[in-house]
Amino acid sequence: MNAALTSLVAVFATLAGSTLTFLFQRHIARQAERFARDQQLWHERIGAYSAFAAALTDFRRSQNDRWHLEQADPGGPQFLSAREASYQRRADATAALCRVHLVCGESALLRLAQEALEATTGIHGAQDEQDRAGRGEAARLALERFLAGASPRAR
Repeated sequence: MNAALTSLVAVFATLAGSTLTFLFQRHIARQAERFARDQQLWHERIGAYSAFAAALTDFRRSQNDRWHLEQADPGGPQFLSAREASYQRRADATAALCRVHLVCGESALLRLAQEALEATTGIHGAQDEQDRAGRGEAARLALERFLAGASPRAR
């Protein structure tokens, strides 16, 4: 009887050990999967935020170029080319904004990105040099507010 009890305890201990090992390994696997997913999302966010900042900076430069060339020769070929370039830079910035939207998950941060795009869009409508400079500075500051909001998510 003693040998049977010992065998039964041994079988139970083996089953308990196997079950605990399985549960522990499953927990570790889930943690590793979550960590990998979080790392991937972190990389995606950094890529999206920096691509948006770069696209918006290019768009702001093209808006300034467009404004200056329009002042010099409103119907000239250089202005028309600059206007087309600004349309393309806006499309690039809008595409980058869409990517931010996909990885962002925060409405406040998305709102900051949209405000930065809108501020940049308005540069070409300036009435004079002082207005253009003010609008350009407002666009730059709007981008800085976006980056300040994105920064904690990128660390």
